[in-house]
Amino acid sequence: MAIYNKVFNEADWAKVNPQNSEILNDFIMEYKQQQKKPSTLKQYYNDGRIILIYILHNCDNQSILDLTKKNFRKFSLWLTEEKGMSSARANRMMSCLRSILTFCENDDDYEYDQNFAAKVKGVPNESVREIVFLSNDEVAQMIDVLLEKEEYQKATLLSLLYDSGGRKNEVAQVEKQSFLDETKSCTNIVVGKRGKKFPLLYFSKTKKCAKLWLEQRGDDDLNSLWILRKKNDPDYKKEISSDTIYSWIIGMHDLYTDLFPEGTAATFSPHSLRHSCLESFSIGEHYVCKELGMEGGFPLEKLRLIANHESIETTQNYLKDKSSQELENMFGISLE
Repeated sequence: MAIYNKVFNEADWAKVNPQNSEILNDFIMEYKQQQKKPSTLKQYYNDGRIILIYILHNCDNQSILDLTKKNFRKFSLWLTEEKGMSSARANRMMSCLRSILTFCENDDDYEYDQNFAAKVKGVPNESVREIVFLSNDEVAQMIDVLLEKEEYQKATLLSLLYDSGGRKNEVAQVEKQSFLDETKSCTNIVVGKRGKKFPLLYFSKTKKCAKLWLEQRGDDDLNSLWILRKKNDPDYKKEISSDTIYSWIIGMHDLYTDLFPEGTAATFSPHSLRHSCLESFSIGEHYVCKELGMEGGFPLEKLRLIANHESIETTQNYLKDKSSQELENMFGISLE
């Protein structure tokens, strides 16, 4: 929604060519009749309004039906170069534009028979970012150093991300009450992707870190487990956002590099810890597997439950590709 909020405003929307806004409304009505989901309709409507405000400012507010392939090519460049949209987001916007014009082609109310937007190629997909995995030993040593430095809050954060496999937005919702009962091993209910609700799991190391953190933190009226403090003002406490969680984890890169000069995970992020959690549970490397006597690891279906994924296929994509290793084991050969 960030791009939408930067482009859309009511003053500009009031100036949009009335025919264009009518076309968008007719298009949405058609999709509503097709029983598209409300979330899909909202997405198309918001994307459509960005398109029409672009036309207002960059195409003399002409009818969308009068625009050329050149106009639409410039729009595609505006999305990526001026607004900095990802290729996936830009392609979604272009898809919306093509869909609107295809609707006009097929509707008898509009004299339109050549969808120029369909002739504009999509933005090439960005190269897939390499997945970064941390080993159980690497995470454990980083936690130990943070504890030695009495950075108990950051130790708790690192440990909880690795234990739970939670996304940063989910971990940001964790409340301190979740850790006041030492018999518990799950947080309060958090809201994940697509509005799904569930608790996050945590285990012995996270319990140890959280206990130290809450003792260090002292009493306050804030519910969140995560707070900002000021060194020169011990009474200052403020709940943090998921952006701060991200920056704290990125800030641990130097710690990792100091501990593991030859390590391969120096650019990890909160999402890397989600991958690392599932991979460690998969191969039985996670310290919890050892505590439970599950050195063989957990099967994919169990990992899906930990990750709160809808499908096993999604969970599989979070793990390392072991096809080369399996071929080596099958034939007793080396593929290096």
